[in-house]
Amino acid sequence: MKRLHYEIKGMSCAVCVGHVERAIKKVLGERDTVTVSLLTNSVSILLSDGEVSPEEIKRIEARLVESVKAAGYTLLLPEEHPSKNVDKKHKKSVLRLCFSALFTLLVTYLSMGKMMGLPLPLFLSGTENALPSALLQLVLTVPVLVLNFHFFKNGFSALLHGAPNMDSMIAVGAGAAMIYGIAAVVILLTEGEHSALSYEIHHDLYFESAAMILTLVSLGKWLEGSAKDRATAAISSLSTLSPKFATVIREGKEVSVAVSQLRVGELLLIRAGELIPVDGVVISGCGSADESALTGESMPVEKSEGVPVCAACVLVDGALTVRAERVGEDTSLSRIIRLLEDTAASKAPISRLADKVSAIFVPCVMGISLVTLVVWLIATRNASQALRCAISVLVISCPCALGLATPTAITVGIGRAAQRGILFRSAAAMEKLCSVRCAIFDKTGTITEGNPSLTDVVSYGISTQELLLGAASVERFSAHPLALAICRGAERLKIFTVPVTDFSILASVGAQGTINGEIWRIGKPSPSFRISHGKCSQEKKSFDVTSQKEGIHLCERTDFFGTADDLERLEKEGKTAVLVEKNGEVVGVLGISDRLRPEATNTINALRSVGVNCWMLTGDHERVASFVAKKANFDGFYASLMPEDKERIVKEIAQKKACAMIGDGINDTPAMVRADVGIAVGGGTEVAIDCAEVVLSGNSLFGVVEAFSISRATLRIIRQNLFWALFYNAVCIPVAAGVFYPTLGIGLSPMLASAAMSCSSIFVVLNALRLRHVPLEKTKNKRPKKENVNMSKTVSYTVTVEGMMCPRCAAHVKEALVSLCGVECAEVNLEKKRVTVTADASVTLDAIKEAIVAAGYEVV
Repeated sequence: MKRLHYEIKGMSCAVCVGHVERAIKKVLGERDTVTVSLLTNSVSILLSDGEVSPEEIKRIEARLVESVKAAGYTLLLPEEHPSKNVDKKHKKSVLRLCFSALFTLLVTYLSMGKMMGLPLPLFLSGTENALPSALLQLVLTVPVLVLNFHFFKNGFSALLHGAPNMDSMIAVGAGAAMIYGIAAVVILLTEGEHSALSYEIHHDLYFESAAMILTLVSLGKWLEGSAKDRATAAISSLSTLSPKFATVIREGKEVSVAVSQLRVGELLLIRAGELIPVDGVVISGCGSADESALTGESMPVEKSEGVPVCAACVLVDGALTVRAERVGEDTSLSRIIRLLEDTAASKAPISRLADKVSAIFVPCVMGISLVTLVVWLIATRNASQALRCAISVLVISCPCALGLATPTAITVGIGRAAQRGILFRSAAAMEKLCSVRCAIFDKTGTITEGNPSLTDVVSYGISTQELLLGAASVERFSAHPLALAICRGAERLKIFTVPVTDFSILASVGAQGTINGEIWRIGKPSPSFRISHGKCSQEKKSFDVTSQKEGIHLCERTDFFGTADDLERLEKEGKTAVLVEKNGEVVGVLGISDRLRPEATNTINALRSVGVNCWMLTGDHERVASFVAKKANFDGFYASLMPEDKERIVKEIAQKKACAMIGDGINDTPAMVRADVGIAVGGGTEVAIDCAEVVLSGNSLFGVVEAFSISRATLRIIRQNLFWALFYNAVCIPVAAGVFYPTLGIGLSPMLASAAMSCSSIFVVLNALRLRHVPLEKTKNKRPKKENVNMSKTVSYTVTVEGMMCPRCAAHVKEALVSLCGVECAEVNLEKKRVTVTADASVTLDAIKEAIVAAGYEVV
């Protein structure tokens, strides 16, 4: 697919968006996706044809320019984009507004000063000076019209093309007031200042209304534009994260080159404090990089040889030589910016109501204004009153509020999400996520860390150091994931391998090798291993030594009893047991587990607290799944699944309620596509954009909760904006038309109407900006509502535990309790068989008992 992006000039409201969309679709048809953004005054086109030649694109662009021009707007091709000097444009708009306000105040002073009790010069006061006053008001109003001539140019152009918009209503309203004022001046010149007609019209010239309408609308547009800039600030700030120049190593020399001229394969030198300009791989050097711009994670990430780096990250310390892999528009930063821009321009399903209303809004309002004029003329025969009501209807109506209700909220919402490392592919994804009532998680790599780790080392008759030395030395020749976990565990404990001879892989069992003439064999439990049965006795407890180091539970025993018990215990904990044999005798058991993410339990609890059911899917066997699901506090789980089984289960759940599938974006793709919303846990530059509608580019699983929070807040703001926009027009148009004037005496002058119209648009944008301060962190410690606890308090529980026979048992119970989310410490008294647990108020006594029972012991 080919994506085209152009700037559109002349759009002022939601009606313009509809006209531009229809003009472009006349050229492209319905197959291609066209997204017009009022917020950025641009159009994004996704061509459905796979390959489009440059010549064909030129022909399409030429036809688009003509079609958009025929609709009354201007489409700028990439080479025609003017240089955007934001400061210069801002200064010009401020000067224009200041001069407009100055002349408007002078006109208002002349026309209404006497009513407000302000003194007027003698030559301008009184009926006898009506003509000089009227002529001076005319002279002062003309500069305001000239300064704001773009309203008339755009408005009447759209009107002539049969596509009236907000500018058309402003132009007609201000123009009508101006024509009425000029007609009044002509009457004063012809009738004289002392005629009855001259006396009547002298007080209703409407020059101040014409000037005030244009000035207040300009003020509203300026404030609205400033607020819109703030709304798009999060996206715009990403564009500034790429440096202008980079240091490239060419022919052994350091050369400063513009980033736009970098080529794939070149070597770049990155020093501390510099922005990384490309996606690449570290060739040499080391340091740490701040990747918060892309992932939302504040902690620097270590970078060394062979580790990938990505654009927009800051090298905090050290120095790196990086080989460029992706440059320019292909970098991860550019891809994210394009994604955010497309999402901001996309339309949520909820915006369809505003689109339908906007399509007929302006013609209806102009019709209502005409009817108002005619009715008041017939009813009162007062042209001044009729014109006042008709102009008020025109200028108080606000299609801008309808047009900005959805895109401003979406833009601020996706910008807020991007700051947290959350990427929404579309506005529809944000709206669908808001309605999700069931979150389905993959286990491996999502709920767990995805890398097996060594967690337990139990030795029989030898030291744990000797056990790991033999096991790691043999396993370093194997590429099996469990072998890698053993080797990494040994490295963490500073145990280094020794030479091994006669290494061999034992099919379906493990590996074997010889160290200093002794045969070591490592593998899964099988009949070929001689496993000892029986529990250690109370008398043997002094021979057991237990400790905790680098997160690994170490236990040294002098007897060979209890191997079967250790295997059963590890299995209950959802860990994989590996036996180590030396010269035909089992000398130890190693426990390996894919650790639960630290934030997993908090994430599940936070989702459940807002009414979202949480389920887990895994290909692991049921016992492991049961342990992980219970520890993470899931509502339920499915185990021993193939990818097609996950897709089938998600399909069944989706038929009952809206659901989201959270996975790694690769193996879980079928289930993610089947779910209402697919959420990919990225953790790197490859964010699985092709298979998920929401992408968490950071490493924290809690991004799921933040995505839910942002989506719900965004939809809430959109509903508020749409309600306000519709309610405002439904109430204000009848008031402006004078419906309540005969009975209640309630009416609006054109000046108040223009002020109200400007305020409505500003209100909608400012309401959307509240999303920039969505409180996300507060949800991190939430628990399910049913617990109804005070998180600031701590509690203490003491329970009696049966079955603890030795220090190893005591350490096992302590580990099971400390691993509970919310537990601060656990003190085990082996002689009295008592356990004292200190935890926050979210931890219940039942949860403590369940943890002890799950560990294989009994609570009295």
